[in-house]
Amino acid sequence: MLRLILVYFVVIFMLTGCQTGRQKSMNVIVANAKTEVVHSKSIGDYKITIYTPNKPTPKDGWPVIYLLDGDSYFLTAYNMMTNQACDRCVIKEGMIVAIDYSGESRRGLDYLPKPEKLVAEILPNHQINLPVSYGGADDFYDFLTKELKPEIEKRFPINPNKQAIFGHSYGGLFNLYAFLAKPIAFDTYIISSPSMWFSGGYMFDLLSKHLANDKRPTLGKPVNLWLSVGGAEQSLLAAELSLPEAEQKILLQHRQNRKMVDSSTRLFEKLKQANITNLQLNYTIYPNQSHKTVAIFALQEGMQVNFNAN
Repeated sequence: MLRLILVYFVVIFMLTGCQTGRQKSMNVIVANAKTEVVHSKSIGDYKITIYTPNKPTPKDGWPVIYLLDGDSYFLTAYNMMTNQACDRCVIKEGMIVAIDYSGESRRGLDYLPKPEKLVAEILPNHQINLPVSYGGADDFYDFLTKELKPEIEKRFPINPNKQAIFGHSYGGLFNLYAFLAKPIAFDTYIISSPSMWFSGGYMFDLLSKHLANDKRPTLGKPVNLWLSVGGAEQSLLAAELSLPEAEQKILLQHRQNRKMVDSSTRLFEKLKQANITNLQLNYTIYPNQSHKTVAIFALQEGMQVNFNAN
């Protein structure tokens, strides 16, 4: 029995341990979950994995969380929910809608906005880093809000006041863009380590324009914005100090160039100073967590907010 338990945890670790990489397929059978292809009218097909609890529907409908980079986070979210939800627990079960791709990823195109002029990132080795594709954030937002969400709400009884969206890195940047530039479509925005370095800090320019022109989001009801970053995203982890000195230097320079912690703190301060009505703003720096490890903590906290028992 002990051996079976150990094998189980090894499998779970292998499936969820590297969250930033995409899994090309998800063949794990999960009770009460199904995967289907949803065709967008304008931007291609998406692989959507939907989990629905096998329980009576709450009187207000199911709370739901939409996961960007869904293949990377679905099993983690599923395990968090099913292991932590109970009658006496902090959270109650709800729906999970994981969004990903059957074939080649289009996350750069879907998650990144379109600056008037794209600014390249210069890496420590002096190479130029440019996304292969970008600029489709508006079209992806339309798919989410005009196609996918209405379809989910048509097929399932959804709680209109408990709808969350989770995104990490590029996905976190998209969630910020969606919050700022579009009508409010979700009740909780979980923004994990947003790639604010994209195009020379383009999102800060967009934020300034919105606040300066009094175009700040109009919140007709309370909205949660949970921003977070790893405390080691501008430094080295203790385990990384054993790397060769040359590798340490390049890795540290790369992280310091991107300024993930400084940029997230700056973003929080600007949103806080904007004093947006009905916005519940939270910012967490998770100590000793890197860009690759922090997303799990952000997802955990965001799920506790959206699936709370109240």
